[in-house]
Amino acid sequence: MFKRRSVIAVGLSLAAAPVLARTAAAQGPAQGTTKPMLIFAGDETSEACKVWRTQWEPLFKQAPVFQKVDYRVVFPKTPALLLKPASWPSDLRWVLDAFLMSQVGVEQGAETPRFFLVQGGQITFTAVGNNAWRDVMWPTLLDVTNSKP
Repeated sequence: MFKRRSVIAVGLSLAAAPVLARTAAAQGPAQGTTKPMLIFAGDETSEACKVWRTQWEPLFKQAPVFQKVDYRVVFPKTPALLLKPASWPSDLRWVLDAFLMSQVGVEQGAETPRFFLVQGGQITFTAVGNNAWRDVMWPTLLDVTNSKP
């Protein structure tokens, strides 16, 4: 239970960080984009990321909720590269910048797999780990998109 509360607190603190809001607002969503965006950030050396890619990601892609989100992947070879702007698509680099300027980013850095939920040009939630995906991010996505599992 403590882990779940920590994950929720991390997501809420990240979503509420004023620096993130300013950075995200400066970037703004693309014109006409109304879908929430889910960003999966991982690396090729992480066993947990391998589990996500082989077990959870295929299930996610088959679920109706997948059609209701823009899904993006950042997946460099190593955790160190994950924290480098060159590893991120140019339109998503603001997410990395905002994350690295947040308390969560400072404390957790390249822990993976990491999931970012972006709505209205702002990071509204983040979670790290397969358990956090299952217990927190998945239900959040279902709620945000008004979907059923």
